[in-house]
Amino acid sequence: MGSAPERHRVAVEVEVDGASVLVDPGEWDVDELLAAIREGAVRLVRVVRGRVIDEEHDRLSVTLDGVADDLGRDQDLHWMASASPDAPLQPRPGSPRPSLQTLVELRELADHVRRVADRLRGEGL
Repeated sequence: MGSAPERHRVAVEVEVDGASVLVDPGEWDVDELLAAIREGAVRLVRVVRGRVIDEEHDRLSVTLDGVADDLGRDQDLHWMASASPDAPLQPRPGSPRPSLQTLVELRELADHVRRVADRLRGEGL
């Protein structure tokens, strides 16, 4: 007896020949995307790394929890890179770096989003 299939969310970036499509690609369903690929109107460019949010089916509290996790993780990475010029994690030379004030505000934002998510969860959302 086989195991149940697993579901995964994957976001892809595509290049679209605008003259070949009648419907906005953001409105396509799976069959329309596959047809556009077969017809050559779309070329897959890359898989987008990161959170894929399904606004139609995800509970708002779960979505906000994920956003808060992402904010916290990104803030932690920038904080570690800013902690010392000898830190093992460093931004690319010449790349912009957030100020310490911005890093603190990101942490506060992540904490606030988590509190709102908790409140929404209590409301069944």
